[in-house]
Amino acid sequence: MILKIGDKVRFLNEVGGGRITSVVSKDIVNVETDDGFEVPTLINNLIVVNAPDVYESGRSRNTIAQPAALPPTEKKIAKPAEPWFSDKNQVTGKDEPQYLFVLVPDVPSNPPSGTISMYLVNNCNDTLLFRFTQKTKYNFETVVAGSASPNSKVYLGLIKPEMVADLPVYCFQWLNFRKRSKELETFQQKEITLSAVKFYKPNSFVVSRLFKVPVMVIQLHENPLKAELEKLSDHDFKQAVAHKEPKQKEVVIALPNAELVEIDLHIHELLDNFNNLTNTEMLTVQMNKFHEELGKAISSGAKKIVFIHGVGNGTLKNELRRELQRQYSKYASQDASFREYGYGATMVILRK
Repeated sequence: MILKIGDKVRFLNEVGGGRITSVVSKDIVNVETDDGFEVPTLINNLIVVNAPDVYESGRSRNTIAQPAALPPTEKKIAKPAEPWFSDKNQVTGKDEPQYLFVLVPDVPSNPPSGTISMYLVNNCNDTLLFRFTQKTKYNFETVVAGSASPNSKVYLGLIKPEMVADLPVYCFQWLNFRKRSKELETFQQKEITLSAVKFYKPNSFVVSRLFKVPVMVIQLHENPLKAELEKLSDHDFKQAVAHKEPKQKEVVIALPNAELVEIDLHIHELLDNFNNLTNTEMLTVQMNKFHEELGKAISSGAKKIVFIHGVGNGTLKNELRRELQRQYSKYASQDASFREYGYGATMVILRK
């Protein structure tokens, strides 16, 4: 099937369509959807509805009818731009912050074998001022800086196949704002270290409605509850811990649903000093905590419990899932909310 820039198309595998804006490769083109997103899409997943050109009788496809000229006396007056900032592209239900670092492979079946495009996706109603950098031994080198409109994406550059084995640490800084807000926002930042192993794992790339092809999605903004905890001073944190059981280090966060319990299994949340422990010993401490807290949640009649295990190399997550299947198979389990935890948490449903 021959597709051209400007053709109107529909998606075969889902509702919707748009207009072809550019050609990425022989198998992928960019399609601008009705909501303004430009998404890479496999050509095999598209069907041409009609081309946007206007034809006259006897003209070929590439010959476009010329519009009638305006009368000499008629002048088009440009509307002056608004002298103040206004919120754009507002979408109902997207008031919560969601900023994503997305990697889009040119070869979805084998991502490391081709180039991988990097995007910043602003998937909410905020406007972003951002800086994207690479961390070197001596400084932070700016790659892209600018603004991202609400519900839009910004192209950041390419990862080439020869770069995958030795990627730099990527860093984001951003300020989100709207025309009206109850308080002033502060600049936030996040460093991202990408392991080469992730590019070879099939489950690292997932289908996203934003791009229509399997992509790697990394959430930039933090869980609001976690951010509030980080604002506490050391003194405030120690006072909060003092109200818990003796020698219990972690703070169990009370979420809006009182029947939901959240437990952080990161080793630094469980022990003050773990430098002398082996990886096996640390995993044993974490799994003992998992069994202890799951038992408490079952006894107390909790409805759900979320274990935060992080992404890492997947050892803790895999061990946790094996224990759930082996000893607690009567309870359903699943990935916790991606919006809240990314890929780093598992939810266990204890009762309906």
